[in-house]
Amino acid sequence: MMSIIGTIHEDVTTEVLGKMGSWQWLTTFVSLCLLIPCIFNQYEDTLLLQPPTEISCYVPDHFDVLNSTLCTFTLSGNSTEELKCTKWHVKLLWLIWIKKSWNIFCEQPMKLLSTTIVCRLGLAFGYVIFGLVSDCFGRRKAILINIVAEVGFRLILVFCDSANWFRLLIFLKSLFGSANFYMSLVLICEIASNSWRSRLIAIVALPRVLASVCLVPLTNSGPNLETFNFIAFAFEVSLLLLLRWTPESPQWLLYNRKVPKTEEMLYKAAKMNCIQLCSNFKIRPVNYRAYNCLDKTWTCVELFTTYNIRVVVSAILSFWGLYFFLWSSLYVRAYSAEYEDVLWKVFGFIFLLGSLTLCLWRKMRVKQLLLMTILFTGTFNAIAIITNCFEYHNTITSLISSLALASGLIGHTLILVITPRLFAINVRATLFGCCNATAQLGTITNHLILRFRAMDDLTLMILEVAVTFALCAACYVIPDVDGRELPDVMEDMDYFSE
Repeated sequence: MMSIIGTIHEDVTTEVLGKMGSWQWLTTFVSLCLLIPCIFNQYEDTLLLQPPTEISCYVPDHFDVLNSTLCTFTLSGNSTEELKCTKWHVKLLWLIWIKKSWNIFCEQPMKLLSTTIVCRLGLAFGYVIFGLVSDCFGRRKAILINIVAEVGFRLILVFCDSANWFRLLIFLKSLFGSANFYMSLVLICEIASNSWRSRLIAIVALPRVLASVCLVPLTNSGPNLETFNFIAFAFEVSLLLLLRWTPESPQWLLYNRKVPKTEEMLYKAAKMNCIQLCSNFKIRPVNYRAYNCLDKTWTCVELFTTYNIRVVVSAILSFWGLYFFLWSSLYVRAYSAEYEDVLWKVFGFIFLLGSLTLCLWRKMRVKQLLLMTILFTGTFNAIAIITNCFEYHNTITSLISSLALASGLIGHTLILVITPRLFAINVRATLFGCCNATAQLGTITNHLILRFRAMDDLTLMILEVAVTFALCAACYVIPDVDGRELPDVMEDMDYFSE
C-alpha cells in the first residue's frame, strides 16, 4: 500500500479502511461513552445546586428536638435559639446511612462559589497539561491516565469529610479528569474520513453538549452528592473495559514515525471492515518530501512567528472565552431563577432548531451556521434581560431563555466540530485544550460579575451585545473547514488560513 505521509492531500486511514466501516463506528461508540462522565461533573456548577433530600441533621437522642432543618435544629426547651448542626446522616445509594461531620450546603454562599471556581480552575490547568501530554505521548495514554485518576478521586470524594481536603480533591479530580472532556473529540477527528468528520464529531460531542444544560437538573434530582459520585464511580469503572477498544490515532502515530504500529493497527481494523490486505502490508511514502516536513522542529511558541497562524489562534482562543462568557450568563440566570419546566422547553427548542440546522447544513457552510446561531443566541439573551422588567416576566423570560439556551447548545456543537480541525497534529490537542481552558476563564469571569453584582442589568446587556458582535467578527477570521483535510503540519495551517 503506497501513501503520502504528512501532507494535506492524503489520509492514510481512509485510504486503507474506506470512508466508513465497522471499525470507525466502534471507535465512535467508544469515544461517545468516554465523554459521558461530563454529565457527572456536578462541581463545576456547585453554586447553582439545591440542598439534597436524602441527608438529615443528626441530633443525639437525649435532646428533645422541636424543629430540625438541614443545617439547624431547635430544642423544645428553648424555641427561640437555633443550634447549628455538626453531624449529618447521609443515605448513600438509597440504602446505607453514613455519618459526616461537614456539609457543603451549610457553608456560606461564597464557599459554593469558591468550589465552582476551584473546579473550573482545575479543568483549565488540566486541559492545557493533558493537551501537551497527548501531543507528546499519544491520545490513548492521556485518556487512560484520566479515567484511572477519575475513578480513584470519585471514590475518595464519596467518603471525604473535610472542607479543605474536599476542595483539594475537587481541584485534583478536575485536573486529572480534564482530558475526558475533549480527547475523544480529537481522536474521532483524526480517525474519521473527510466526508464523515463533521457528523462523527457531532455524535461524539452529544454527551458534553447535553451536560451543558442537563447537569444542574440531573444533580438536583439525585438524593445527594455522595450517591451521585458513587454512580459516576461505578460508570467510570466500566469505562476501563472500553480502553481495550480505544485505538491510538493513526495520524499521531504516523507523525511520530511509529509506522510499524500504524500498519499493525490498520491491518486489524481492515479485517473488522472486511477489507482484504496483503500479508506484507506496508505504508511507504511516494517520496521523502513528506519526511522532510515531519523532521522540522515546530513548537507551540513558534505558532506566533507566522502572521496567519497567529491571527487564527488568537481569534479562536478569544472566540471560546467570549462565547462561554455569553453562554454562562444566560445559563446562570435561567437556573438561578428556577423557571418552570425550563429543561423540557430547551429540549423542545433543540429539536426545532436542530432540525432547521440539519436542513441548512447541506446549503450553508458550518461557519455560516455558527454565525447565524451566535446572532440568535445573543439576540434572545438580550430580549430575556429586557423582559425581566415586565409585569408577567417569568413566563415570557422562561420561554425566551429556553430558546436562547437551545440556540447556544447548537452553537456549542458547531464550535466543537470546527475547532480541532484548524490545528496541526503536533499541537492539535494542546491548542484544543487551550481553547477549552479559555472557555473556563470566560465562565469564571461571568460567575464573579453576576455573584458580586458588578453590573446592573442594562450595563450587562450592553456588554453581552458587544460580546455578540465580537463573536460575529471572529467568525470571519476563522477559516472554513468544509471539504478540507486536516492539516498535518503548521505549514498547512498557514496555507489554509490565507
